[in-house]
Amino acid sequence: MHAILEYLAIGILIILFISISISIIYNVTGHLVTVKEEQLYNVAERLMDKILLTPGYPPDWGANFTSDLSDFGLALNGTRTPYVVDPDKVMRLANLSVIPNPLLINSSRIADLLGIKDDYGFRLEMKPLLSANIEPLSFYDIPGQDVSDIPILYEVNVTNWYDIGVPNANVTGMLVIMKIKPNELGNLEEAQKKVFVVYNYTDALGRCILDFRVYESAINNFIGNRGNGRGSGAVHWIYHFLIIHINWKGFVSVHGYSALYRVDTHHGHVGKTILTGYIIGNYIFINKTITTPGNGGGAILTKDEVVEAIPEYQSLLTVTDVEWLSQNQPPPWPGLTRPWERYRVGKIKYIEKLSSHVFLPAMWEGVPVVVVFSRIPSIDISYGTSAAMPANSVTITRVAHIYNYPYLVKLTVWRKAEG
Repeated sequence: MHAILEYLAIGILIILFISISISIIYNVTGHLVTVKEEQLYNVAERLMDKILLTPGYPPDWGANFTSDLSDFGLALNGTRTPYVVDPDKVMRLANLSVIPNPLLINSSRIADLLGIKDDYGFRLEMKPLLSANIEPLSFYDIPGQDVSDIPILYEVNVTNWYDIGVPNANVTGMLVIMKIKPNELGNLEEAQKKVFVVYNYTDALGRCILDFRVYESAINNFIGNRGNGRGSGAVHWIYHFLIIHINWKGFVSVHGYSALYRVDTHHGHVGKTILTGYIIGNYIFINKTITTPGNGGGAILTKDEVVEAIPEYQSLLTVTDVEWLSQNQPPPWPGLTRPWERYRVGKIKYIEKLSSHVFLPAMWEGVPVVVVFSRIPSIDISYGTSAAMPANSVTITRVAHIYNYPYLVKLTVWRKAEG
């Protein structure tokens, strides 16, 4: 009897010992995993501070194309306000689908400059706090101009960082219509323009309608007789673009929109072509097939807080000249990552410091169109993996600003190898 009790006691002690050992091992390894995660978080914090709080070197590298970049940072040079990033530096990270960025700083180069190329991978996402998807619903038919009809009824969908609709956002739309002769493109000050403004609030899903049909008679009177193509009666081309201003609980966002519309008579639908490019420093880069009639060209810049400053909306649009570089000469700076022959490059005489967009009246395939340049691009670049991010990654999010516009920055970091 005593022997059986002894065996039972020994068995219980063995089970208890094994259980305690397993618990100790689990606690130790779990603590080590936590320590590793804390260390990775510290790495991510330091990288985020490096990216957002330092200007890099040279400190004006965003618009300085001639100096070699030796240190990476997006902070606006000369500002004492933290988390203000330089739009020119951000633009050099963008790579739009319509045309490659000729001055792109790619993710591999960024990893090398940050000193993490061998040990860490990362994903960097940057975009405005508020975004807008703009779709036309109805058009004004320009007399005598078969294409590029003017959208006068829009649906606007306002979303946040997570692509969720934002309700009760105050949306202001400015429809700008310009009447320009081809020889006036070199001096847009001579062009005639009208600005039509409407307001609305988004519904529970973040959608609203901007209805400019109330101005249809005024638009018709403004466009009037476009001329007969000879002498002083030369035909005026009609250009148009839309500026959207969003205000939600004090957070603001500005968006520019313009598109070329073609009616497919065989299938009964409207085709849409959107033209855009890059504005870096005082230079604009567009596709070579886009031209400006005449010897010169001009552009229109938005001013800060484009619809709130004063009621005279037209004075919030600044006109500036554009000097186009000859295609026969080599680029005035080294380091273009794509063939020079792909691009048409113009130098803007004056750039409004706080402007969010630049609008360029131009011609494409013989049709007048406005090219929209946004200085607040969306960025999504990654380095270190071609598949999904590892589960043991760390993500940090910060709110920065491009001038007065809130700009969310999300950085995810992971180790290339665990050990």
